[in-house]
Formats: sequence, C-alpha cells, structure tokens
Amino acid sequence: MAGIAKLKKDELKLVAEEIGLAVTESMKKSEIRRLIEESEVFINDNETVQDAIDQVLEEKKNQKSDQDGQIELERLKLERIKVELELAQLKANNTGISFDHGRKNETEVSMEVLIKSI
Repeated sequence: MAGIAKLKKDELKLVAEEIGLAVTESMKKSEIRRLIEESEVFINDNETVQDAIDQVLEEKKNQKSDQDGQIELERLKLERIKVELELAQLKANNTGISFDHGRKNETEVSMEVLIKSI
C-alpha cells in the first residue's frame, strides 16, 4: 500500500490506533509503519487500513481548515483594531476637520480679543 509510506509519524500513529494497534511515543516512524504493515488487519483487510488512512487524512484536513479560518478571523480583528486606532489618532490630531461645531477655532478667538482691545 503506497499511501502508508507518505504519512507522517503522527498520522501513522493515528492509523495504527484506528486499526487497534498499540503505539508508544518512543516508537520511530519506521517502527510504526512496520507495525501496521505486519498487522493482521493490514495483511487480511487492506480496505480497512485504507479507510483508516482516509479518515485520518480527512480529520487533519478539517483541522487545518479550521485553523486557517481562525487565523483569518484573527487577522480581520487585527485589521479592524488598526483602522479604529488610525481613526482615533486622526481625531486626536484634529486634522482640520472640526468634529465639535460648538467651539470657535483659535483664529476666531484671537480676532474677538483684538476687537475687544480696540
């Protein structure tokens, strides 16, 4: 079965566990592969092993997709915070756009002071 050779160690471990084999953390990738290939299930029922491989790969794919979606959501939140920060900075710097129409600007106040002094 060619598909088993391409699997990563953690994937092989999951496949082995899926078909009922005991795997320890200290086992190397080659040992897990050999354990699977020498098992009764592999020898007598390749279809079950292939189903286990497909299931493990599908779960990995779904986890990756979920992680990608979470990363994209966090990126969008960060972008929103950046925009809100820029808006707050623009308001703080008062870029010439008056958000408070009830106040007079410095020029108007200076003109009033000058007129009153005359």
